[in-house]
Amino acid sequence: MTTSSSDFFLRLLSLPLFQGLGRREYVEMAERVSFACRKESAGTILICQDEPCRSLIFVLSGDIIVSCHDDRHGYVLSEQLHAPQVLQPDSLFGLNTTYTRTFTAETEVEVLEIEKSAVRDTLFDYTIFRFNYLNLLSHNLQQAHRSRWRSLPLDLRHRFVRFLSDRCYRPAGHKELRIKMTQLARELDATRLNVSRMLSDLQAQGMVQLRRERIIIPSFQDLLRMR
Repeated sequence: MTTSSSDFFLRLLSLPLFQGLGRREYVEMAERVSFACRKESAGTILICQDEPCRSLIFVLSGDIIVSCHDDRHGYVLSEQLHAPQVLQPDSLFGLNTTYTRTFTAETEVEVLEIEKSAVRDTLFDYTIFRFNYLNLLSHNLQQAHRSRWRSLPLDLRHRFVRFLSDRCYRPAGHKELRIKMTQLARELDATRLNVSRMLSDLQAQGMVQLRRERIIIPSFQDLLRMR
């Protein structure tokens, strides 16, 4: 294995679907699957919400923004993510194989893309990859199931945190919610005045920053700890 090949192998191991892969398996896999990488500049849209998922896309380096709008386009939640990442592997198979979020390069990123046919016909031959994939899908499914059975908080601040956590791609890091106050009040089943007061209290505590039709959460994990 050459130096460059060895470096790529170590980077591959940082990705959740390849963790635990042996060098022998990697060499064999590299002979059967094309691991073509490319660089994308800041601002490039890597994936669009609602477009078909035809491949597995990994971000090996750089930062990305993941955003999602509701079905009526009334609000948008955006989050910052750092590499390494695999982008929505649960969209590759099933009855609905479309992406549910948009991923945009915030900085220059290095991307690895593997066609669906290669995943289905080759990578699933490797036990470690197959189990990693199943474990990742099972984790996402279990999280979704648990979230549906959580009781709705009575406290307005806690309902706001739940509103965000139920829609987050990852429950940590920097978030930005673009929404009108009247829309947020409807979503939280509260009056606009009470929502405004609740957000002002959170801003006074340094948990959020309020802008025109924007709510910035610098550290979502800090907001979660207030619960």
